Amino acid sequence: MTDQPTPEMPTEPVPGSTPEIASPSSPVGDSLPDEVLSAAQLAAEAAAASSLAEVDREVEEAMAAMNSTDLAELSGGGPVSSQGVEEGAELTGTVVNVSDDDIFLEFGAKLQGVLPRSQFGKKETIEVGRRVDVTVERMDNESGLLIVNRKGAVQRATWTTLQKGMLVQGRVTGVVKGGLELDLKGLRAFMPASHASLGQLKDTSVLLNEVMECEVLEVDRKHKNILVSHRKVLAKKREEAKGELRGSLEEGQRRKGVVKTIMEYGAFVDLGGMDGLLHIRELSWGTVNKVTDVLSEGQEVEVIVLKYDKEADRISLGLKQTLADPWSGLGDKYATGTKLKVRIVRITNFGAFAELEPGVEGLIPVSEMGWSRVQAPSDVVSVGDMVDCAVIRIELDKKRLALSMKQASADPWAGVLESFEPNSLVKGRVTRLADFGAFVELTPGVEGLIHISELSDKHVRSCGEVVQEGQEVETRVLGVDGETRRISLSIKQVQEPSAAMPEVAETPKAQAKRTKPRRGGLSSHYDW
Repeated sequence: MTDQPTPEMPTEPVPGSTPEIASPSSPVGDSLPDEVLSAAQLAAEAAAASSLAEVDREVEEAMAAMNSTDLAELSGGGPVSSQGVEEGAELTGTVVNVSDDDIFLEFGAKLQGVLPRSQFGKKETIEVGRRVDVTVERMDNESGLLIVNRKGAVQRATWTTLQKGMLVQGRVTGVVKGGLELDLKGLRAFMPASHASLGQLKDTSVLLNEVMECEVLEVDRKHKNILVSHRKVLAKKREEAKGELRGSLEEGQRRKGVVKTIMEYGAFVDLGGMDGLLHIRELSWGTVNKVTDVLSEGQEVEVIVLKYDKEADRISLGLKQTLADPWSGLGDKYATGTKLKVRIVRITNFGAFAELEPGVEGLIPVSEMGWSRVQAPSDVVSVGDMVDCAVIRIELDKKRLALSMKQASADPWAGVLESFEPNSLVKGRVTRLADFGAFVELTPGVEGLIHISELSDKHVRSCGEVVQEGQEVETRVLGVDGETRRISLSIKQVQEPSAAMPEVAETPKAQAKRTKPRRGGLSSHYDW
């Protein structure tokens, strides 16, 4: 049997398939020119590119219509759901991202939220991983994020979100009977006058147009009434600040505060949660007569914490300690014996205080106010007087300086022994009366004593029966003691001096004859 050749079947293209282009090595390709082959290849590549561009366009259109929830489902992450989270709910989230305007939080694997960066302090550090307590405001369906507010932060008030305890912000628009009217960005609210500040506010009109942070006390949606309080917000902030201050306050610290209340004895300064007493003595190195001469309410001051009693929550403050100490280096400037002119700033029953320069005062004891006896400082000087003094002692460590008026002037007793000889007659002015006698000024700074027994030949019960203060009298000198600066005088011996008087003065034994002491414990002659 002779084999017959198998006839070739013509190759037909499969319907719907792309016609194959003969390769250059194929018998057909060999029979086509190069130009025809290149054109065919370009046409095929263009058709493929057009088909891919169409696919990309369709994908973009489909993704543009999808939200974050759809994308999450498409990526296999599951839908982001707020199921079970209601408006006003309190959550604790973890910071996952921080931008200039927003803070992004995560509340679980499939639940995230965002809150404004402005609800944190400007200097407050916010790091990824920090836990933050927030309150849910609403769910943003477009972004799939919870819109939250930091717990205790101010929120926008709407009738749907408004609730008791919420913090809102409003502007005072009017003063009405019993309080203030506020605009909570479209909602009208009422604030009682007692809730406008921590203390009593006499004139609430000063708050007009002020923007205040308030806490919602009551919400009556039926009658559309809202009651708010600014005092509660201030009280909470004060308690928070007080707690922080307690932990950081130490003696010797320099603090800033605001003068809250002024009293006669000083001022109370608010340090930001706690008040401290700034005593009038601590206002200045010099003398301050009135607190209002240095401070005014509402004034901001820088003070030093002098003492802090943690158990009693009492703080003592100083203002002068923030200033340079004027006593530093005064030892050479005001050495003992230095004479100067000073101003009387304060008078006491034991002397007078004089200002040498701002912040530096010295005491003039009553015994140093004159060469003669001074009964009361006010008899010699008045506040504001300029007097000549000499420095008699200075103690820089104790900030004490003693002055003397009498040592700044000539000693009036110089030459007294020569001027007032015993048995001589002298005239003088009665300066003061005592139970035991009358003092007579003979010359400025020199006084003598007329014992009550030397006022008259008759029995005298009181000095006022014979002489009066300011009266000019003539007396006889009985004796002079230069060491004790005492002069004994007599009125009754002016006409007829006792013949035995010189012997009494010269013979000590004659004094021993009198056993009964004279009134006041003094003798009538110079030896007293």
